[in-house]
Amino acid sequence: MKIERFTLGDIRSNCYIISEKGHAIVVDPGFDSDKVKAYLTTNDLTIDVIYATHGHFDHIGGINALKDLYPNALVVAPLNDRVFFDHTQGISRLPYTVHVDYYVKPDETYSIKLGDTTFYVIHTPGHSPGGTCLYSQGILISGDTLFRETVGRTDLYMSSFEQIKDSILRKLYILPEDTVCYPGHGLTTTIGHEMRYNAFVRK
Repeated sequence: MKIERFTLGDIRSNCYIISEKGHAIVVDPGFDSDKVKAYLTTNDLTIDVIYATHGHFDHIGGINALKDLYPNALVVAPLNDRVFFDHTQGISRLPYTVHVDYYVKPDETYSIKLGDTTFYVIHTPGHSPGGTCLYSQGILISGDTLFRETVGRTDLYMSSFEQIKDSILRKLYILPEDTVCYPGHGLTTTIGHEMRYNAFVRK
């Protein structure tokens, strides 16, 4: 399995392509990117799933462009962030509605299989009501919940520091310390590093 990171847009949000045996999961394509498309084409990858960890524009803005190119890809997103995907609700900063095939309920156990690897959705509200992470043994795609030595912003509409703190303490800091975190912004880290050095949420 291979994980490739693309840092996109002025906000420099991370998009990840996780691939194995010619198939891929694309996580948080925040912007329509020629680099992302070229990587998929050059490596002859078929997108099985496009996953949005949450609904903020810098993590979902490129979904429609990829869905147009890969119509069989399943677009999955958290239900509690549904309002951000529909531009008619007045919350999205995008001028169009983002296509979603399936919304994961907050109490639902949901998994995505890629070859021999299974990723599980962890519901981690706080940065947004529907914030999530993807977890497989040794790997956490942490979205905008947990960054290297910091956490996702909680001064935004519908965000909550108490919620994000609770999500990290109860759901992420219970993972093995050597779990590598691939955040929505910035560089990779590990659960163990954050438990010791994250000043916002320290166990």
